[in-house]
Formats: sequence, C-alpha cells, structure tokens
Amino acid sequence: MTGYVVQNGNNMPMQAPLIPDPFVPYRCPDNATLSIVCRTNRAVLERYLAPTAFAPAGDLYLVYVSDFSNCDKVPFMDGGIMVPVTYDGRDGATYLFEYEDNDAAIAAGRDLWGYPKKHGELTLTREGDRVAGSIIRWGTEILNITCDLANPVDLPAITTAPHFNTHLQPGPDGRVLSRRIIERDTSPDFQLKSTKTGRATVELAGLPTDPLHELRPQEILGGIYTVGDFFATEQNGWGRTVAEF
Repeated sequence: MTGYVVQNGNNMPMQAPLIPDPFVPYRCPDNATLSIVCRTNRAVLERYLAPTAFAPAGDLYLVYVSDFSNCDKVPFMDGGIMVPVTYDGRDGATYLFEYEDNDAAIAAGRDLWGYPKKHGELTLTREGDRVAGSIIRWGTEILNITCDLANPVDLPAITTAPHFNTHLQPGPDGRVLSRRIIERDTSPDFQLKSTKTGRATVELAGLPTDPLHELRPQEILGGIYTVGDFFATEQNGWGRTVAEF
C-alpha cells in the first residue's frame, strides 16, 4: 500500500487536501435538474441582495434541485434558490441559498468561486410524469418541489448564466481579508438532451440560519425538468475575478 501523494497542496488540509487538485475539468453525464419559476415581491429580493453589488432583474426567481451524482470527480447533489440579477449593466444570476451533500463539492464551489454552499441532504426523483426534489438540513425539510410533466405550461425566459458570486475571505482576526466578485459560466459546454415543463408546487421552510420561508412564492409559474451532459471545461469551468473591493 502506498501513501497519499499530495500534488500542489493548494487547499486545506495540506496533508490530505479536501478538494481534488486540479478540480477542473470535470463532467457529469445525464445531469438532471428540476427548476421551479416563482414570483415574489421584488422588495424581498432587494433586501437579500442589499449586501451585494447585484440588483434583481425583476420579481422572478428559481427554486431548484440538481443531480450531479454522475460527476466523474466528486459526485454530489445540489439545490437551492437562484435569482436573475443585473451587475455592471450585464444580466446574470446569483444564489441566495445553496446546499450540497458532499463536503469536497461544498469546499470547491465556496472556496474557489464564492458559491454560498452549505451541507444538506438532497433528493431528486422521477416516477412517470412526476418529478420531485427536496432538501433536508439539520433534520428539517427546508425545500420541497414537485412538477407534473403531464401538464405542460408556458414559462417566461429567465436568465441563469453567467453566475455572479461574491467571494468573501474572512481574516484570522475576524475582519474581512478580501472581497471580490467572481463570474463563472459553464453553460456554453452543456449538452441538452431533453427538457419538459409542467405545473409545479413549492414548499419552503425556515431555520434560524436558513430563512428560506421568507422566499415563499406569491405565484408559481411552473416547473422545467432538464437532462443533459454537464461539462466544466478548462475554457469555461474555472471562474474569473471581475472586481475587487
């Protein structure tokens, strides 16, 4: 038996890095995602985006669960709430809440690119025309979504890329060591296989540290279920810093 070989030691712990090195490229064939398009009071989105440099693009947002269990580098499930935003005159999207079930995937997304990832237990299942997703955190189901693909709906176009993230690094003395905006867009390499829409339901519950209940929709426009091959390529899989402050 040979010992563990550290390559660049570019993440913690240095003796046995949590994040695979390098993390990009990676791929996930048959990546399935259920997204529900919702409407709320724009003021709610503005309040959550107030600490950022982003502004809501309207009053719509997405509640979603995505299955990356076929990922060749780190298998994981992903889900949360995404909001279309504008930044510096450009359209994109940012995450208000995001959860995953693999600590390596959480660290990679949060440390490298500023995604606001926390740990949760996630499921995404399809039985016939019914698709359902859920997120459980600390024993509480904070997100539950369903979609009936037998009842298709017309949905408005909604921007989901590029991702604009606020990457914040706390200093050892409690102050902020650095703050930057990172842009990332893997969508050019995504190979769509199928997409269907349907009537949907959304249930959001809150914890003191995870107040998803404040994003309970005023209107549910419908759901969209997509399946495709996800690629994080050398060209588009990494993020880039677009501002520092």
